[in-house]
Amino acid sequence: MRLRIIALILLLSLCGCMQQKSIDTDAYVLNIGVERGSTMPYLVTFLVSVPGDGTETTKVENRVLTAEARTFSEAVTTLNSAYPSRLRFSRASLLAIGEDLAREGGQSAFLDFSFGKADLWQNLRVAVVKGPIKDVFEGWLSTSDPSLRKIKTTAGELQKKAGTTSDFGFGDYTEAIASRYRDAVIAYAGVNTYGLTEDLVQNDAYPYTGGALLVESILKTSMAGSAVFDGDRMVGVLNGQHTMIVLMVTDAFRRGEVQLTLPDGRELAVTLYRMRKPKLRLSGGSASVTVYLEADPTEPQTIEMDSEQLKSLLQSHLETELMAVFSALQKANSDAMGFGRLAARRFTDTEAWEAYDWKAAYRTLSVTFTVQLKLSHNPRDPILE
Repeated sequence: MRLRIIALILLLSLCGCMQQKSIDTDAYVLNIGVERGSTMPYLVTFLVSVPGDGTETTKVENRVLTAEARTFSEAVTTLNSAYPSRLRFSRASLLAIGEDLAREGGQSAFLDFSFGKADLWQNLRVAVVKGPIKDVFEGWLSTSDPSLRKIKTTAGELQKKAGTTSDFGFGDYTEAIASRYRDAVIAYAGVNTYGLTEDLVQNDAYPYTGGALLVESILKTSMAGSAVFDGDRMVGVLNGQHTMIVLMVTDAFRRGEVQLTLPDGRELAVTLYRMRKPKLRLSGGSASVTVYLEADPTEPQTIEMDSEQLKSLLQSHLETELMAVFSALQKANSDAMGFGRLAARRFTDTEAWEAYDWKAAYRTLSVTFTVQLKLSHNPRDPILE
């Protein structure tokens, strides 16, 4: 009897050990990256998280894994054979596309990259990253946020609260390439020390461009600005301010801040809020856009002009910015503002739309921008929380 009890205790102890080890048998992929490989067509990078049991000795552990491969499934198979934990994709939230791959114009081939998990990709946010994806992923690792909650929500938070980047999903990305209704405008990221990136509008390096925020922080990677596309090819980068202008036209803007130069040379910060949906019209080779905004000057007591003068000055500034961004996009052949949606409405069937050379018409499109502005001083939902 005593021997049976001892055997039972040993068996239960063994089961306990097996269960303890099973905690580490799954590694959850949080970020997925794809860029050009050196020996194979693609270099696939995974940022994986191995959950602990909540104790001090077994905390969450994040690692970056890479594999060169011809297909996504081949990369997964290779890494599963070389990594002790099984890779799971139920928590994946970001697809990072290397800028080298994005600028090649090889996105059509990239989309044929045998992903094998169609249900996964539709839930991913998309970002274009500057430099090796491995460096970018490692720059996001932090012991203060081991679950990477902040990284999972960065694009959405920045779009809603600051307007400085674009929250673009994989479904939106594939639709933009296939449908020709609009061109993709995607969040841009990079390691802070990579240096400044040229802005498509101003033709100079600007600190609000992603991957070049010139900051010192626990995180070595930043996300800001956006990569803009012409079909399946990335054609440039917009800084945060110019990304905000695009979002105003596409109705993805909620709030943001602009800097306005007053007649006396001083700079005035103005917080802008969306009032209602912008109005876009297309007739022949001309289009018109009306944007409706509420403006809240940060320090109204320092302004030595009446409300109507300030309103007129701000409207003029924004209309000039809208035209400058559109002109730069048009020159790059990128319909990031989505005028193609209006053009497609003229066609009663898909075949007729596909036969129409919209981009040829877009290159000569004339657009007029109007800003309808309401001045107020009613701070709400502050950006700094």
